[in-house]
Amino acid sequence: MPELAKENSKAGLEAFIRYWYAQLSYSYETGSTEQLASLSRPSCALCNSLRKGIETGWEDGRWISGAAIRSATVEASFDPSMPTQVAAVQVIQEPIEIRAQDGSLYQEPTAATNSASRAALVFDDQRWSLVDLGLLR
Repeated sequence: MPELAKENSKAGLEAFIRYWYAQLSYSYETGSTEQLASLSRPSCALCNSLRKGIETGWEDGRWISGAAIRSATVEASFDPSMPTQVAAVQVIQEPIEIRAQDGSLYQEPTAATNSASRAALVFDDQRWSLVDLGLLR
């Protein structure tokens, strides 16, 4: 995690969100979701759903290919007097392919996406945590 992502500031918040999405991308690539789980609160339903989907994609010898994520833009508001900070994030993700143990497609690929999300975060115990994540429609 970049040092900036550990700061209780607007720049720190934005760096943390970029790091969170980098960890999500890494989880798709490797099937390892432990680090991602440590960055999100159990209350974050979409965070949990994404993690469970990745874990399922990597079960029984399957693996995920593609799915790389990058955060194109992060627009955060920051008010140190508020307990929860909010940011809008544009996320671009490559198509997701789940492969069977023999390398064949396990299911139809998920199309590439370019979507916007709203993230709610808190800074406590000297670190940021994602408490809620939702798609903007």
